[in-house]
Amino acid sequence: MKTADCATFSDISGHEYEVYVRYLATLELISGFADGTFGPDTTLTRAEASTLIEISNGYDETTLPTSAPAGCDFTDVAATDWFAGWVWQACADGYMNGIGGGLFDPNNLLTRGQIVTILNNIAESGTPPSGGFLASIPMLYPVFNGLPFQMRESAWTDVSIGAFYAEPVVEAYGWGIAEGTSDTTFSPDQPVTRGEFAKMLYRALSLIFFSF
Repeated sequence: MKTADCATFSDISGHEYEVYVRYLATLELISGFADGTFGPDTTLTRAEASTLIEISNGYDETTLPTSAPAGCDFTDVAATDWFAGWVWQACADGYMNGIGGGLFDPNNLLTRGQIVTILNNIAESGTPPSGGFLASIPMLYPVFNGLPFQMRESAWTDVSIGAFYAEPVVEAYGWGIAEGTSDTTFSPDQPVTRGEFAKMLYRALSLIFFSF
């Protein structure tokens, strides 16, 4: 698919994330705003991230749960919230978890450490295919285990051993899904932008298709 044939937005031309955004938008995996912009430098909330993840997983508003599945009954997610079904589905699939204390923290910003953890959860989930693009990501492990795939290595000064995102950071960088913010920092607590999210999702999906 040529970039010229892809969907576009008024604020994406020449942006470093243009290719990733336009390609995923053409596949209807991400969308922009009503004014025709995408907001590549805008941050994402955890609720918005659950929506984008489950759209890529083949869900729409008609196929989402209407009540909280077992283990996903967060006290800060009400059935009347626009994001409720998306959060519940992401939780039920094992892609996104709460922050403890029965909370999901839907309106807080998604961090770089959290997004690579989500992608790692997807890779390890083994969730039965739902018809979406993410259904094949669990194939990454057996594919790479049988091929001479050389993972990149880096020593991050801001990723502590034992942090919930430590292994996901190593895996995401190693596979080429995520980049650091410098040669020695990953900035796991920094909010991820919509453009960064698109780039990571694009690369995760590209690994699937180029591995077969």
